[in-house]
Amino acid sequence: MWHVERSYPQGKSDLEFVGKYNEKFAGLRWVIEFKYYSNTKFKELKTSIEKFELLEVDTLQIKGYVEGLKQEYPEAKISQFVIYCFGNQGFRVFEVPDV
Repeated sequence: MWHVERSYPQGKSDLEFVGKYNEKFAGLRWVIEFKYYSNTKFKELKTSIEKFELLEVDTLQIKGYVEGLKQEYPEAKISQFVIYCFGNQGFRVFEVPDV
């Protein structure tokens, strides 16, 4: 099951996958935040997709959503990801550690 743009006090998450309560994935949740750079903006960064690093501002954003989710479902096992899309050049996925 999934949620799109689920609201939290800190904003709206882009995408969440939710394990159904009666199946083997019960209690699992994946929170995913998408960030898009146009080809022009990506070129201005003067880096490659492989060298692009997870930005702290994006980490803080998704952690805010996860804090709201933990308050609602304290027993859930939550994984969090930021996916950067770079125009038509490609993408990079980062798993954000739960600290």
